[in-house]
Amino acid sequence: MKGVMIESYIEGGNQKVNEHIYGKSITDPCLGWEESEKLIYTIADHV
Repeated sequence: MKGVMIESYIEGGNQKVNEHIYGKSITDPCLGWEESEKLIYTIADHV
């Protein structure tokens, strides 16, 4: 069995703490919603 961990948020990438961009991570860069959705469907098609 294998697993994956994908960091996903509403908006892709990350921001500095003082930028205050709603839906964007202030820690690690994340995939945005659209990229996450495509990736999940791609993985599902290959299992």
